[in-house]
Amino acid sequence: MEHGRAGEEFGNVRPWWLPGWFEFPTRPRSPQGWALWVILALALVWVLLFLWRLSTTYWYLALPALAVIAFGTDRYWRSLWAAEQERRERIRSFSLTFEQMRDMHWREFELAVVHLMVRDGIPAEHNGKAGDFSGDVIAYDAVLGERWMVQVKHYGPNNKVKSDDVQKVAGAAWHIYQARLKLVVTTSGYTRDARTFSAKAGIHLIDKAALIRWATDGVHLHDVLGITPSTR
Repeated sequence: MEHGRAGEEFGNVRPWWLPGWFEFPTRPRSPQGWALWVILALALVWVLLFLWRLSTTYWYLALPALAVIAFGTDRYWRSLWAAEQERRERIRSFSLTFEQMRDMHWREFELAVVHLMVRDGIPAEHNGKAGDFSGDVIAYDAVLGERWMVQVKHYGPNNKVKSDDVQKVAGAAWHIYQARLKLVVTTSGYTRDARTFSAKAGIHLIDKAALIRWATDGVHLHDVLGITPSTR
């Protein structure tokens, strides 16, 4: 199985220096929206000028404050750079373009999901066979302290995962595999009913867009799914 090329060619990778909480504002599509943008821009300029005047008047307070801000900013950007280095290392160790995954045989894709989980430090085994009760990949996540049951669907763009498929995952995860963490991965998407049921049943979903972030951009599985030991 051929590895993808490392680097920024993959997907639409978010710049490493951009904090995860920051989102670029969408471009206004109406006169009212543009007017609001202008008002906000003027308000921002006024705030900056006000802070500048305060800093020049009370310079003996502004200098220590700036030093603290500079130190905190430096530590924060260093943490972002460390996370970016980890992401690049994951890409070097194993990555796949969407085209590579799309052209795989469904069993190859199941094995690719195993490699992606192992790459992210989650020991996993391929379990896909007749009578697997929807458990194609089984893994133990030491960070979360739980077992994963993963159903893998290698579908074309016009074939979405249906509610019946995710319901099978919900029914088998604990009773068959003692897995509290449930995940469905597909090269396509999900029907509305499948998403609704998964949200209620606590099933994590990876569609085409999330798959590119995981397999191609090198984002860790936990970050793709937005889970941490505290939020689980």
